[in-house]
Amino acid sequence: MEPYRRNFLSLLSEHQDAPYDPEHSQFIERIASALYERHHQFSQWPECVQLFYACYDINYQVGNGGFAQAAYNVPELLPLAQKAYERFGRRQAGQLCERAVSMLPAELREHFAKGLQGRPTLEDVFEHFVDSQMAQLDENLPQEFWAYDALQQLVQEHRSDFESVDRLA
Repeated sequence: MEPYRRNFLSLLSEHQDAPYDPEHSQFIERIASALYERHHQFSQWPECVQLFYACYDINYQVGNGGFAQAAYNVPELLPLAQKAYERFGRRQAGQLCERAVSMLPAELREHFAKGLQGRPTLEDVFEHFVDSQMAQLDENLPQEFWAYDALQQLVQEHRSDFESVDRLA
């Protein structure tokens, strides 16, 4: 029995390389789900796999609750998402992440001042998301921020790196 529900060799063998079609985003979502199952191995992944994960998760976090949520849940991924956007040639999205990274020290101090690092109530956390200075980054997100097409291309160009994740202990 395999320790994970999804394996990359199978996911990639079922996929035919093609331009991204928003009506068929399941491939990217399956790749992301397989990585989420293995997130504890993050430091062992090849760089392109780390960039995929960071960009996908920042897309999810920002889409769900904005940059304040991303800073609260996965601040360590913001610099990698910036690097991913730069690699994809998405200048505006990269600059947006760069601004978020520059705001992180103040944001994390605010988390501490509000007691959000302990066991805050959901209400306190959501109230912070609205009040956070990072919320200004959510205004007028450029379309290039939503990067499924670039993520699919990254997987297609680096299949062997993604397959290598199956072999990690």
